Amino acid sequence: MTDDGRRKSGIAALVRASQAGDKVAFDRLVRLHQQQAMRLATGMLGDVDDAAEAVQEALVKAYTRLGSLKIPGRFRVWLLRIVAHEAISRQRARRRQAGFLRLAAGYVGKRTVRTPDAAGQTEDLKTAIKRAMAQLTAKEAQAITLFGLEDLPHEEVARIMGCSTQSTRWHVYRARQKLRLLLREHLK
Repeated sequence: MTDDGRRKSGIAALVRASQAGDKVAFDRLVRLHQQQAMRLATGMLGDVDDAAEAVQEALVKAYTRLGSLKIPGRFRVWLLRIVAHEAISRQRARRRQAGFLRLAAGYVGKRTVRTPDAAGQTEDLKTAIKRAMAQLTAKEAQAITLFGLEDLPHEEVARIMGCSTQSTRWHVYRARQKLRLLLREHLK
């Protein structure tokens, strides 16, 4: 059995133990997946505090709904889907309350900045990224965060988003096009 197979088998065992009421097993599941859940929520929401609240709420929902998970080996995809939905709910609430989104704070990505050592320009870039991400649809922001920032394959992004692989490819493509256009003056 490969390392990945052993890991999935171990996670499935932890899920089954959690479903049987073992809180220590659920705590271990949380520790194994919390960083990735935080990266996803932060990538979608752009604010660490909002992301932490979204992840916390998602973990509570996961714990209370753990009995509905039919395939224990798919816990990660299932959990990340709950996190993504919670982040989307928070985005919508923010839009209604504040009229705008603040997303992707601080992520510069793999592109280079013309003068990365200038603090003022870095702050300008962060602001530009927030504005650009706010102009993406929720699906585009989720897809580009999972695929571009989390480096997940399209197939896994599709499972998390609950849509086809072709749809995720389209959302990533559209997000990249929009971001390229909106951030063109900041990218080489």
